[in-house]
Amino acid sequence: MANESNNNNSELKAFFVNHGTKIAVAFVVLFAIIAGIVQYKEARKVAAAEQSELIGVGLTYLYANEKDSALVEFEGKIASGKLEGLALAKASLLAGNIKFEKKDFDGAALLFQNALDNAGSVALVRSAAMHGLAAVKMEKGDFSAAANFLEKYIAEYGKRTGDKEDRYQKDEPADEVPMVADAMWKLTLVYQQLGASDKAKATAERLLQIYGDNRAFADKARKFLAAL
Repeated sequence: MANESNNNNSELKAFFVNHGTKIAVAFVVLFAIIAGIVQYKEARKVAAAEQSELIGVGLTYLYANEKDSALVEFEGKIASGKLEGLALAKASLLAGNIKFEKKDFDGAALLFQNALDNAGSVALVRSAAMHGLAAVKMEKGDFSAAANFLEKYIAEYGKRTGDKEDRYQKDEPADEVPMVADAMWKLTLVYQQLGASDKAKATAERLLQIYGDNRAFADKARKFLAAL
């Protein structure tokens, strides 16, 4: 047993003599990677905080319902080139909403598109930009383009199935965003404007099936179907 223990110790010593430097280097590299990841995450947090601060004044104006001042602030920050990523998308979306309310549909469309281009995978911002673009196209009478945006919106964010048993058992998936029923109703009207009566009817029926528990849109769908 003693000889076996001595042999094991000798083998262990030989292993560290032959590989000790490699092991040490490996640990140094590992710690450097971990430190780099931590530093990167901290830098991202700082950058995100700085970006949020840049749009803070505009948000303050918006919360105070001073929309003209908010629009000037958002557009100034967008033009400065200092905003990027999600902060740029948010500022563009909010500025687009204000321009839409002012009936500056061309200006709103540019800002909504900028929001969409910079929103990444953030569902609330991305979906709101798509919804805004669809609304602009409807206002301008470009119903074909509006239909394209609304179809993509519903396909991407509409997760509910209308299965009553699944809903009762709470197994039905939930929508990622809250405006899918609104988008489906708009799509019904757009199809009607395009003369696609069958599609309009099918979309209204689908709206009633999936969002029958949403009284406002369910009532609209029922009235639409009753008038056909």
